[in-house]
This record gives sequence, structure tokens and C-alpha cells, in this order.
Amino acid sequence: MAGSGKRGQSWNVWAEMWRTLRLAWRLLRDPRVSPFVKILVPGLAFIYVLLPVDISPDLVPLLGQIDDLAALILAARLLVEMSPPAVVAEHEAEMMGLISRQSSEPPPDDVVDADYRILD
Repeated sequence: MAGSGKRGQSWNVWAEMWRTLRLAWRLLRDPRVSPFVKILVPGLAFIYVLLPVDISPDLVPLLGQIDDLAALILAARLLVEMSPPAVVAEHEAEMMGLISRQSSEPPPDDVVDADYRILD
């Protein structure tokens, strides 16, 4: 098929956008990422989406929403870029199924590991 290459490329673009948004969401919830980054980047994107002045006005069907979507995607990419690389790599590995969160976390402090015996 002549058009199957372009269809595959467009699928890759959408899959990459979805992966970036998922990664950004995970980073927003991670305590190892700076609160400054967590507030600044989404805050700027939120302000852009709410401002009445856009690159293309929201009154124009479809184009008005595409620039808002682009701003959200760019904010997600910026959040990933500004996050610590080791944390990003860990979340990417978890998303690909290479590691599980349970194996990488230390046991909780309230667990007592002990032996016991029953006396008659």
C-alpha cells in the first residue's frame, strides 16, 4: 500500500504525544521533581490556554484548539526536560515494563521482620 507509511508515521506521532503526556503526569506526582518545575511549567501552559490572546483564536474551529493542544504538549516536553534525568529514566523504564515500582522502593519503616516460636 502506498499510504501505509504515512499512516504509520502519524500513529507514531500520536503514540509519542501520549507517552510524553503520561510521563509528564508521572513526573508531576513524583516528589523528587522540584516543586518549582511542577508549578512553573504547568502554570504557564494553563495561563496560555486560558488567555483570550492566542496564536490562533479559539473561535476558529479546530485551529483554535490545536494551538492549545500544542501548548500542553510543549509544556509536557519542557517538564520532562527540566526534571532530573535519573528520575525520568526510571519512569520511562517503568512505563516500558522493564522494572516494577515495588522492586525499586525500600520497604516501609513500620514493617518488623522477625522470627517467632510458639511455646506451650
